[in-house]
Amino acid sequence: MSTSPMTAKEIREDIARARAYAKKNDYLRTLRCLANAIRGIVSNKVFGAEKFEIQAHLDEALRDLNKMKMIKKLFPDGLQYRKGKEKAFFQTLMRLHKKLGEAMEKARVARLRKRLGVLDDNLIKAAKLIQAGQPLEARKLYSKIAEYFQDIEGIHSDIGNRMATFGLFAEAVPYLIKALETQNNDVRAHNALILCYEGLHETDKAMAAVKDAMRWLGPSENLYLRLARLHLQKREWGEVFNSAKAALDRNPLNTEAAKLMKQAEPKIFSGAKSAAKKNHDLNF
Repeated sequence: MSTSPMTAKEIREDIARARAYAKKNDYLRTLRCLANAIRGIVSNKVFGAEKFEIQAHLDEALRDLNKMKMIKKLFPDGLQYRKGKEKAFFQTLMRLHKKLGEAMEKARVARLRKRLGVLDDNLIKAAKLIQAGQPLEARKLYSKIAEYFQDIEGIHSDIGNRMATFGLFAEAVPYLIKALETQNNDVRAHNALILCYEGLHETDKAMAAVKDAMRWLGPSENLYLRLARLHLQKREWGEVFNSAKAALDRNPLNTEAAKLMKQAEPKIFSGAKSAAKKNHDLNF
C-alpha cells in the first residue's frame, strides 16, 4: 500500500467519485475510488473538522456500496469499515476489485462468444438464402445483421465481401463504402469495392476505387495491373502502358503486365506517327 500523501481535498474527491460510480452501478471504479480514499486517509492524518467531514462522506459512500446488488449478494451483512483497520480494509477492497474484475471479464468474454455465435448462424443463414435463389430475403437479413451487430468491428466489410462473393455487387457497394469510412485502410473492403465496380462495368468508379486504394494502402503490383485492365477497357493506351509498366517494375515475372505493355506499345507509337504526319501536312 502506497504511503504517498494525499490532501484532504483529494480524499473527498475520491469519495465523491465513488458515490457517483455507485449510482451508475460501476463496481470496479467504485471500489477503486473508495480504496484510493482509504489509502489517502492512512497516508494523510487529517484532524479536526476535516476528519469528521471525510468520515461522514465515507460512511455515506459505504452505504451506497453496500446497496449495490452484487455487493449485497457477496456480503449480506455489508462491508464493514473499522477505524484503525484502514490497511486491512484497503486490502479487502483491492482483493474484491481484482476478483470482481476477473469475474466480469470472464462473463464479458462468454457473452461475446455467444453473440458471435448468433452472428455466425445468421451469416450462414443469409448465404443459404442466396444459394436457394432468395437474394431479396438474404439482403433483408444482411441489413438486420448490420444494424444489430454494428458494434462488431469490421461487420460492414464482412457483409460487403460476402455479398460481392455471391455476385450481389450493387447491394455490396453501400456496405463497403461504409466500411471504408470507418477504416480507410481495410484491404478486403478496398479490393471488394473495386471488384464490385468491375462487375457492374462502372469503369470510372472502379478506377477511382483503385486510386483510392493506392492512396490508403500504397501502390502495389495488383492495383497497377487492375488499373491497366480498366484503362484497356477505355482504350487509353498510354495509361495502359504506364500502369502495366508500373506493375512489371514491381514484378518482372508478371506475364499479364508484359502482354498489356506489348499490346499498348504499337497503339501509342502509331498514334504518335499519325500526329506527326498530320502536323507535317498542316505545315505545308
